Amino acid sequence: MYRTKSTDPTDRMGIYKRYDEVPDHHRFEHYSDAYDGTDVWTQFCTTHEYKQGSSDNFKRDVDRVGDHWKSHMDGRGRHHALATPGNVESWCQDLVTDKSLSTAYNYWVRIKRFYDWLQWHTEHPHVYDPVLMAVVEGNAAGEIWEQKLRKGRQARERYNDD
Repeated sequence: MYRTKSTDPTDRMGIYKRYDEVPDHHRFEHYSDAYDGTDVWTQFCTTHEYKQGSSDNFKRDVDRVGDHWKSHMDGRGRHHALATPGNVESWCQDLVTDKSLSTAYNYWVRIKRFYDWLQWHTEHPHVYDPVLMAVVEGNAAGEIWEQKLRKGRQARERYNDD
């Protein structure tokens, strides 16, 4: 039997489901000084993400996504580890406009893993998930989420066919 997670993104979140529910003292903008000059993406990649694959192409793909994300966040005057759901939604809008939905999903899933990693490391103040909040609150992030669900259904179908 192939188990699945809920398709409702709010079922995959902690206590805060929407950005307006996050108390002011937990919002990431209060941590910008602590993150200034710190490349958290590189820390994530070297301690976790690069270990998920073994080829140089894999690392290049990871770096391409990180560069794209960091550039987007720089353009909004925010650190790449301190996104709002609005930052994620605007990035997703750029992705679905400029790339195929499959490629947009591949980019999105790496940033989702980055924010998952941040939430699991207590040295980071990440008590909410702006990536899933964007899915709940936005449009383009929702399109990418639907692509994720389609990929999951296809994988289950392949598994059940075997």
